[in-house]
Amino acid sequence: MDRTIDIENEREELNEWVLKSIQLFESTPYLDNLLEVYPLETAVPNHLEQRLKRRIISAHQGRRTQNLIEILQGEVKFPYDEPLSFLIKEVKDCKNLNPLQINRIANTLYAMTAEELVVRLESAPKINQQMGPMFTNWLRTKFELLNIEDFQRSSTGTFILSSSEEDGKNFVNDVLNQNLRKRPDLVVKVNETYIVGEAKWIGRSGGNQNNQVRDVLDFCREQRGNVIRIGVIDGFPWATRKINDSIIYDKVNVSVQESPYDILSSLLLEDYLNTFLD
Repeated sequence: MDRTIDIENEREELNEWVLKSIQLFESTPYLDNLLEVYPLETAVPNHLEQRLKRRIISAHQGRRTQNLIEILQGEVKFPYDEPLSFLIKEVKDCKNLNPLQINRIANTLYAMTAEELVVRLESAPKINQQMGPMFTNWLRTKFELLNIEDFQRSSTGTFILSSSEEDGKNFVNDVLNQNLRKRPDLVVKVNETYIVGEAKWIGRSGGNQNNQVRDVLDFCREQRGNVIRIGVIDGFPWATRKINDSIIYDKVNVSVQESPYDILSSLLLEDYLNTFLD
């Protein structure tokens, strides 16, 4: 994606909070500090018992498909991202009634050596990538919470709305007139200023990540009334250079960095909200 702002020589044209977020990424242990917001766990390998390992290797080498599938059903995870794995594991007779699918899965398993299969079975599980709940949990520890009635009555200080998904959405739409399909990730009141925000972790470019960024930009673009809409984004969009020192032109980076709206790292959220206390 073409840049309209020279990221090296025209940074003063960037939104203030965008620029601060880029500087945070470039000059601090940004990813380390994010562990406070997104406490990712260590991925620990799952070592199989020797007896189970021998059974898997024996069934694989002997091409005893039913035996091998039964082990995958009950005792280990699937060794690859198989679309039918949950059905095979959880639904009665699914394996027996669908021999063509079982044959397809078996061919995938036999395309690996027995040793490769074991290595995949022992590999560390995927780290939890449900980042939304992590952000919400962090908010609840970082800021003071108020129920809807007290939140609406408050006039001094910084408060996060504590409510159910449905009640929060109704408040934002009926009271704040925002016309949103769901409760925003952030609903905060600073003195008498209401601020709502969408929070996203963007780990890479492309695919669904582009859609996530577009959702935040669209959310910010539809500013309504006196309520301020912001984006809280962390991860790849704040990077400006690749490992070979060339400028990054990925869509998620350029669109976020050149946004005129207040889009910022969660690590700057407290500083941002404090500007409304004056």
